[in-house]
Amino acid sequence: MKKLLMMVSNQRGSTMVMVAISITVLLGAAAMVVDVGRMYHEKSTLQNAVDAAALAGAQELITSRNKATTVAGTYAEENGYPVSYCDIRTGVDTIQVSQETKVPMTFAKVFGMKNAKVSASAKAKIGPVWPTKGITPLAIEYTAVPHQTELKCSNTGVLSGNCGFLDIGSNGAKGLANNIINGVEIPQGTKTVQTEPGQMWGPVKGAFQTLIDNDAGKAHCQSATSADQSCDRMIILPLIKSWDGVNGKSSVEIVGFASYWLDRVDEPKRIVGKFKKMITSGEIDGSQTGNVYGVKLIK
Repeated sequence: MKKLLMMVSNQRGSTMVMVAISITVLLGAAAMVVDVGRMYHEKSTLQNAVDAAALAGAQELITSRNKATTVAGTYAEENGYPVSYCDIRTGVDTIQVSQETKVPMTFAKVFGMKNAKVSASAKAKIGPVWPTKGITPLAIEYTAVPHQTELKCSNTGVLSGNCGFLDIGSNGAKGLANNIINGVEIPQGTKTVQTEPGQMWGPVKGAFQTLIDNDAGKAHCQSATSADQSCDRMIILPLIKSWDGVNGKSSVEIVGFASYWLDRVDEPKRIVGKFKKMITSGEIDGSQTGNVYGVKLIK
């Protein structure tokens, strides 16, 4: 009996030792999960911050690389991860933002690890874009950008009966005016579009004036310098290769897009404004020309 009691006691002791070891392992695993989870969260937050900084900076590359660097740094700081000049690298059409931070450990301190390093990097590119919305069905030759300040329609004989309008489901003056106000979609990769002959100046003049009037309460839209894509009077025009050979309803070749700020609609039958570089949504296409750009993250 005495031997049996000793055996039972020994088994209980062994069990307690195993339980203690198991609890230690479980606690260690739980500690690792907590610390690793914290690292993943910090990594995600940091990645979002540098992504936003790179995209914001890329938009300024149309102005200057120095401004792109400044804006990227501002965005990174506002998102809680200040970067130095050395953390930002710019190229002619790219910008890269990198940052590293330390994550304080909780349970890992038991193993001598007080902090863990987490790093992230993002690279963004700017390039000519095929717009995805709001294209104005009024074509101009690509050579007009960026200096031409008037879109005239006083003499249709110059363009063989055309004023530069495009027939994209317009079916006449009323439809054309509606398309000017609301914009049209030209699927990416479209090579040619049909012209819409005639002046139709009354409806066209009213449509462009509507776009200008829509911005009456927007202070930043009143100047070409401060206007952006939120302004109705900032329109996107298809650029065509040439009007040569056009006669009445004909096909013209699209080679790119240009953004144009509407100043006023004037007589005799002219639209006055300025071409301006602009960032808008769309798919970057290196084959396009013009002053409409888009940005995207790249590897």
